[in-house]
Amino acid sequence: MMNKNLKRAVVLGMAAITLLTGIPATPVLAAEKTPVHTSVQSTGKGDSQKVTVKVTLDKTTVTDGRVAVEYDPSVLELKSDSEGIKFADADVNKSFEDGASKGVAYAFVGEAPKTVNGTLMTVQFAVKKGLKSQKTTIGTKVFGINNEEAAVVEETLLQDEVEVGRPKLVKPSINSISQTLIGAYVHWSKDPNADGYVVYRSTSKNGKYTKIATISGFNGYWDVMVANNKTYYYKVVSFQGSGNSRVYSEESAPVSIKIKKFFGFFG
Repeated sequence: MMNKNLKRAVVLGMAAITLLTGIPATPVLAAEKTPVHTSVQSTGKGDSQKVTVKVTLDKTTVTDGRVAVEYDPSVLELKSDSEGIKFADADVNKSFEDGASKGVAYAFVGEAPKTVNGTLMTVQFAVKKGLKSQKTTIGTKVFGINNEEAAVVEETLLQDEVEVGRPKLVKPSINSISQTLIGAYVHWSKDPNADGYVVYRSTSKNGKYTKIATISGFNGYWDVMVANNKTYYYKVVSFQGSGNSRVYSEESAPVSIKIKKFFGFFG
């Protein structure tokens, strides 16, 4: 039987050693290998999207283990990590690398066999700015979880796939333009993946279009700056994000309306 102090050094050193070697494992697509389970939750969208990975253990007795959560650094950025179940000694390596993957490695050792149940690791990622919609795989590599000399979980790789990034924007379509008491009302199709819309106007179909409004939360706009007996052409563009990372859709086809005097309101 391995000396306890020697075993402690070996286990904790694995968090650093795997940084250099990388140990192959057999993928398990179901994202669980009892008593280990993983779950992935995605919140927000576009540049604000966050992905949270939880690694949990069913009720089981363990003495030591080594686990790493891996990700594609071209897609995700590590924001935070926390370790739930406490052991006598533990080591966390946030610079774990395995080929093209990066990750967070967690090695732990108890003083004696310990019955545990709950969250082992929680790792949160942000999606890279401006990333186009795609699927990415997050791997949870179990190098081994043991109860003394008996293997509770042998070497394996759990994989979760998640959709991240900005979904492609749909080219807007102006549904209608109508004259109201306060001006021209422009209404267009709504894109659930858009953060907002920009409305443009011109006095000729193929002329220069000027931005007249930026809209968020609505798919309609009242243009009150119109004059009687003039024809106006409108285009709409949807967008995602903000600042320099904002991306835009194609322009809608232009739609026109001629303003007519209405109860003397326009003159």
